[in-house]
Amino acid sequence: MFAPSNYWIRAIATGAIGLMLAAPASADGLYVGAGAYKTDAQIVSLDDSDTTTAVVVGYSFWDTIVTLAGEVGRYDLGSYSDGGVEVDADATALAAVLYLPLGPTFELYGKTGIASVDVEVNGSSDDDNETFVGVGFGLDILDTIDFYFEYLEFDTDVDFEMIGVGVRLDF
Repeated sequence: MFAPSNYWIRAIATGAIGLMLAAPASADGLYVGAGAYKTDAQIVSLDDSDTTTAVVVGYSFWDTIVTLAGEVGRYDLGSYSDGGVEVDADATALAAVLYLPLGPTFELYGKTGIASVDVEVNGSSDDDNETFVGVGFGLDILDTIDFYFEYLEFDTDVDFEMIGVGVRLDF
């Protein structure tokens, strides 16, 4: 049975990094997107969902084996009323997005960043910077149109989870 030694692991990792750095880097450039989401909110006695929207503007600035992009997004986190608790929230987010192409038209991606989240609970407003994460996959059509499906989670006092679909246009 073959068990890789630390030498081989380091050699493979060094070779992979070398290939990524030696490959010609190009950037696809600017993209814009919009989506529709099913958003769930949970806090104390509130457990409700809403249909919301989001818009993003991003820029792919490194594209070799993987693509790295920066993205600014505006997310409607929804309006909720359940069990005597009323919540209204939205977020403006800055994210790093890492895309992994798995063929000519399919890609997986993960995103993480910081969001300025404005949450109003029973009339009391709280504006704070929080982290968020997301994962998704995209289907590239004609190299300029991407349909995507993603899951996002915002780390606030109210737990927000979003699952949605949308379209991105590459320029």
